[in-house]
Amino acid sequence: MPIKFKRNYYLEKLDKLMNTDVSARAPSIVYLNPDGLARSWILVSIASTPYILWLLFKLKKFGWLISFALFVLLPFVLGYFVFRGELIAIILPLIALLNLGVFLFLLKHSYLDWREPDFTNTPGSDYK
Repeated sequence: MPIKFKRNYYLEKLDKLMNTDVSARAPSIVYLNPDGLARSWILVSIASTPYILWLLFKLKKFGWLISFALFVLLPFVLGYFVFRGELIAIILPLIALLNLGVFLFLLKHSYLDWREPDFTNTPGSDYK
């Protein structure tokens, strides 16, 4: 008998967003212009990051939100406002982008464990 999971609308939206494959739908001519491709990926990340954060808020994953603020927003803000005109002002936004990639990688490989099984048909279940 397969395990049934409780339906979670926000987790399904996050799953759909994380498993979207845009590279198969893009025309091959797009890959001839690396500058345009890079700008399009930046535009996609700018548009999808607030939506991912909103879904994490609705899923009550506040640890993920705090880690996003510490590892992605804090280096960007420090590089933009605190260290003006120094070499570290160039390096910190790059570190923030690297941290964003690591954050999304870790999120993609951990959100499937957030589903809660529905043991209403199993008597004596020890699931909390």
